Amino acid sequence: MAAKSIEQQMDLLKEAQDYLSVKPSHTLLILDSMESRDTLPTALKIRWHIIRVRASVTTNQLGLVEQSLGQLFSYDSHPYFNERLPTILSALGIWLRRKGHFKESDISLKCALKYAQGEKQRLLLINSRALVARHLGKHEQATKLYKQAEEIALKLQDQSMLATINNNLGAIALDIGDYDLAEAQFRLALMGYQNVAKRSGHITAGINLLFIFVLKGELINFQRLYGPISTLTDAFPNQSKKALLAWIYAAYRVKQGALLSKNQIVQLEASYTQLESSKVKQLVDIHLAPILGVEPQSPKLLSPQDFQSDWFGKVSQCNWQ
Repeated sequence: MAAKSIEQQMDLLKEAQDYLSVKPSHTLLILDSMESRDTLPTALKIRWHIIRVRASVTTNQLGLVEQSLGQLFSYDSHPYFNERLPTILSALGIWLRRKGHFKESDISLKCALKYAQGEKQRLLLINSRALVARHLGKHEQATKLYKQAEEIALKLQDQSMLATINNNLGAIALDIGDYDLAEAQFRLALMGYQNVAKRSGHITAGINLLFIFVLKGELINFQRLYGPISTLTDAFPNQSKKALLAWIYAAYRVKQGALLSKNQIVQLEASYTQLESSKVKQLVDIHLAPILGVEPQSPKLLSPQDFQSDWFGKVSQCNWQ
């Protein structure tokens, strides 16, 4: 009976993993349904937490990521942990970046690259390092890293990652005020994500394109794209994407001549806290707050304190056996 139970749990883990790229919210539901997970062998517990981290990163549920990372590093001498080390360090790097710990994020990603298993993993990790560089305002370094990633993606014919790179190059163009280049890159990203049916990417590129349409005053293009992207976003369990879309749509309405009520402005200000990162908040402050006639919400960005935990020292040393 016990053996059968473990087989059933393994089947559920496989199903949860299969949903990662198409519907990560369903991945989390499957994982939560596994009531006997505390009795699993250690390797399967590690696998459960890795899948949970990956789904939580995609849906931006940073609290779940933190919980599972803490559990994972309690198993850091287990052979299965070591086999999956690049994946774990990659997720750690993404989580640290979203929490604003950019230095520690890059440390994690560099360590992951040291243990990377194959070109596919190297591609993902180089892309993540480029994101950190962009958050630090190092646009030249970020672009150089994206070009490295693009070479690998082309060699692997990885359409999903090529779309991600296009999206991220569009974000750099937005940072430096080149809206035409940003639009071109976001269009390529949207098309690429549609071709591989990656819903989270489809939503991200679509929202970014709507952002550009508002800034450029391309309101007809906005109207064509808003309906399908809004429908996808409403059905996707990521509050940060919903919040950003709400700010963009409010700016569109104001450009159409609408006046926002006090209640609508209060709702926007409340949703501001759900935006994905300090970088997204900065873009909202610079570009959308003036259109809406509201004060920038973010205080002067202070560098967060160094990330500290009992296990991060081992990441810094990067010397797994």
